[in-house]
Amino acid sequence: MDRLKYVLTATATIGQLIGIVFLFINIQWAIFFYICYGVAIVALFAVLIRERRKEKKEEEENDYRDY
Repeated sequence: MDRLKYVLTATATIGQLIGIVFLFINIQWAIFFYICYGVAIVALFAVLIRERRKEKKEEEENDYRDY
């Protein structure tokens, strides 16, 4: 899961930087890279939300406040 987060973060960063560069070169490619950037950000948030839900479930299963 950590590797997926790193790949998505790198994809989002590179997509945004290349999108800025291509704004001056070719607008169609810039739009393509910004779409890739947006998809990577949405996927990254989905992975982080899923991971947080998993952690929350584990915390609830290991709740020892009754003692």
